[in-house]
Amino acid sequence: MTMSPMASPVRSLLLRLAPVAKRILPRPLQRYLLLHVLRVNRGYVPLRSLASRICLETEILPWVSEHCPKVLFVGAAPYTCHYEKLFARGQYTTIDAHPSTAVWGSSDHILAPIQEIRRHRPEGFFDCVVLNGVFGFGVDTPEEQRRVIEVLHGALRPGGLLVVGWNTDRHADPDAAGLFEPFFERVSEPSCMQRRRTFAGETHVYDFYVRLPA
Repeated sequence: MTMSPMASPVRSLLLRLAPVAKRILPRPLQRYLLLHVLRVNRGYVPLRSLASRICLETEILPWVSEHCPKVLFVGAAPYTCHYEKLFARGQYTTIDAHPSTAVWGSSDHILAPIQEIRRHRPEGFFDCVVLNGVFGFGVDTPEEQRRVIEVLHGALRPGGLLVVGWNTDRHADPDAAGLFEPFFERVSEPSCMQRRRTFAGETHVYDFYVRLPA
């Protein structure tokens, strides 16, 4: 798509005004300008067609919405902001450490790293946590991953669901390394939450766990 002669000057002006806009413009208008004028989502368009992303949006999150009253989604981005529409008001919380991503968070958004969730919600508050694309993208070492797993054990109620999406080419299998023990065990009930969801031609997989008692 070719930009009109006016597009580049308008884009430059909006970028200069961005800090002010974040303070005075309502979130829906900020998102509209970012998506449709600045087109910040252009680089993520292929992501929407991946089988793993379609599975998340059409199978996993709808199931979670139906069965889990309190849900925490880790991360906020232009391609995740519409997920909130799948949930009832007050059901869906997002968390991200980067202030620049807050515009993509839910109406109940927490500006903090996931490692600090205990500062913002009481222990056992959530029925489900979705941790997708975090391991291997900032939380890389087994020690860092185990620390996050331990923190999420505290954030979830006993029996709560943990959905972990990760890429097999980014790091070793955290389950095979025993990082989830003794905090979680694999989901055993038949549902869309199988032992592991894999996708032909992709390295992305989903694993599903149940939070064990302390």
